[in-house]
Amino acid sequence: MSPEVAAAPVPGRIDRVLRLLAHVCVMGVLACFCVALVLRAQIPAGNTLEPLFLSDFTLGLLWPVVGLMILRRKPRHRIGWLMMLPATLGPYHLLSHYAAYAHYVPGFRPGADWAAWIGCWSYCSFFFVVPLLPLLFPNGEVVSRCRRAAVVLFTMFATLALAAAMIGYPFLDVDNSVTNPFLLMEPTWPIRVLMANSATCLLLGPVVGAVALVRSTRRAEGRERSQLQWLQFAGLTVAALALLQVVLLLTYGTVPFALEELLFTGEIAGPAVGVAIAMFRHRLFDIELILNRGVVYIVLTGLVLTAYGLLVLLASSYTDSSHTGTILIAVAALLAAAVRNTVQKLVDRLLYGHRNDPFAVLNLVGGHTAETTTEPETELRTTVERLRQALSLPYVTFHGTAQYARVAVTAGNRSSTDPHIVPARALGQTIGELHLGRRSRHEHLQHGERLIAQEVASRAATLAYAALLVEDVAQSRSRMVLAREEERRRLQADLHDGLGPALAGTAHLVDALAHRIDKAGHQVLARQAGLISERIRRTTADIRSVAYGLRPPVLDQIGLQAALEEITRDYETPSCTTDINLTHEVPAAVQTAAYAIASEAVMNAVRHSHGTHLHVRARLTDNTLRVDIEDDGVGIPDVPRTGIGLRSMSERASEVGGRLEFRQRHEGGTTVSAFLPVGSR
Repeated sequence: MSPEVAAAPVPGRIDRVLRLLAHVCVMGVLACFCVALVLRAQIPAGNTLEPLFLSDFTLGLLWPVVGLMILRRKPRHRIGWLMMLPATLGPYHLLSHYAAYAHYVPGFRPGADWAAWIGCWSYCSFFFVVPLLPLLFPNGEVVSRCRRAAVVLFTMFATLALAAAMIGYPFLDVDNSVTNPFLLMEPTWPIRVLMANSATCLLLGPVVGAVALVRSTRRAEGRERSQLQWLQFAGLTVAALALLQVVLLLTYGTVPFALEELLFTGEIAGPAVGVAIAMFRHRLFDIELILNRGVVYIVLTGLVLTAYGLLVLLASSYTDSSHTGTILIAVAALLAAAVRNTVQKLVDRLLYGHRNDPFAVLNLVGGHTAETTTEPETELRTTVERLRQALSLPYVTFHGTAQYARVAVTAGNRSSTDPHIVPARALGQTIGELHLGRRSRHEHLQHGERLIAQEVASRAATLAYAALLVEDVAQSRSRMVLAREEERRRLQADLHDGLGPALAGTAHLVDALAHRIDKAGHQVLARQAGLISERIRRTTADIRSVAYGLRPPVLDQIGLQAALEEITRDYETPSCTTDINLTHEVPAAVQTAAYAIASEAVMNAVRHSHGTHLHVRARLTDNTLRVDIEDDGVGIPDVPRTGIGLRSMSERASEVGGRLEFRQRHEGGTTVSAFLPVGSR
């Protein structure tokens, strides 16, 4: 073993180091809080220290402990390390209280200025955690381009807030009398930047994260779906506690400090508890039902508060009656009762799609089927995908059975959980099965959902039957074309190599006979014999023309590979190159189609592309002959005008069961690609 390999880090060793680092972080933050409390106790009375906040200890201890629980199992999990970021609150309190201690207690205090400076900005780690947690949860991966952009933007906002606090935050939050000893500029602009970016992270971040969570939940299934829902429920808990603060504020005009701090601590603890349950006990309750009801009542509470506030504003202008508050509460309650069903339907649609509205599902899934002009298999894929979207299912699959097993269509990502299976019948026989992915492991289809699935399964079965009919017709047509071309090649050989030479020999014999008759002095008979010879020669020429019309002679004379190379040899502009590599013989019909398509495509490129280079390439891969004609000209429009040439090339390809593609090249020009099946070798 080489020294480089021997010195490479062992994954197990790295994991042990990461686990140890996580333990050190948690123990370190606990020690920092303890030392900070000791320093605070040593500061003499009469100081201007801010009171201790339980929410700070909850954020600095509970979040890292949850991160440690994750990292003990998976030391490289990004969510675990993201949960460790609030551990910086431990050093923040330690250094802030040390700077305050140095401010109030005279004496030599080494590093007090640096402690004060670090204490002015070390709390900013929370600006990263709030927006990034819902965007990365539960696997720590960025699953889309939009989400990646959101991660980059919020990371940038949090970094700007941190930089603004580092260079221009004027004092410690723990004690406003302890100033920043290393102010680099007037604090006005840094504070504005800090406030703007921190507000973006703490207010806009959760909104964007909630949208990302909902979208991820609608696509997810099984364990991942439950984990996402637990974090959503934690977010609802935070929203409920915030609404409770609003209710208390509207009712009493102020909220006692202890109660306000208790509610805020609950808001801080909610996401951490939600992450812990999602990671380790995601099957603890029926989270779908809890989340459904939670969303409904949070929305209703918000509507009641909004209606109550508006009614208070309106009523205060007209009456000062003591019974006004009671009347307004009653009116707000009646409004909540009136809109409760509407809110429930909206939430159900958000979580479960249209499962409670069968007519909407059937209209969405199958309303377009009668008017469609697409192939049955394409329409089957569309139907399956629309059913998945309409019911918010993780996946839907159609499987053909018995002779229909060739038809298999899947929408969404399949999972290991057992799906709901609905038989698909059409024309009095079972065509296949419709598999509906479960949103959760123990979920059962409701009566309306089962009726929807049965109706869609019947439509899918009809489409699958039609798809097989279309496929059989296409295969029959291909076999007929292959047989026709083989027969044409045989007839051409018989006419060109058999009948043609025989007639030519007969013409020579008649010429000899006419010559002898003329010598014998029978000029009339000699002229008649000459006419017969001339007719035989014309017939021979006609037979040769018929033979050439049956199949391009060049294919039999030099073969397909040489014929494709021959196509471009007569052109000087554009310059032409070829790369032809055919490893074995292909059927006659495929030869004719490939040669005709290549000839037409080359002619079109020479006439219309205005390019300087043309390249023809042909390869045999996976029992398919692929022919590419590339040019560097002006290209084709997005919606090309279908002329005789394009239509004839497409028909040539489809006759043998292949397809033709036209696409723009990134560097300019057009590529025409023909994919022609050649069968097994």
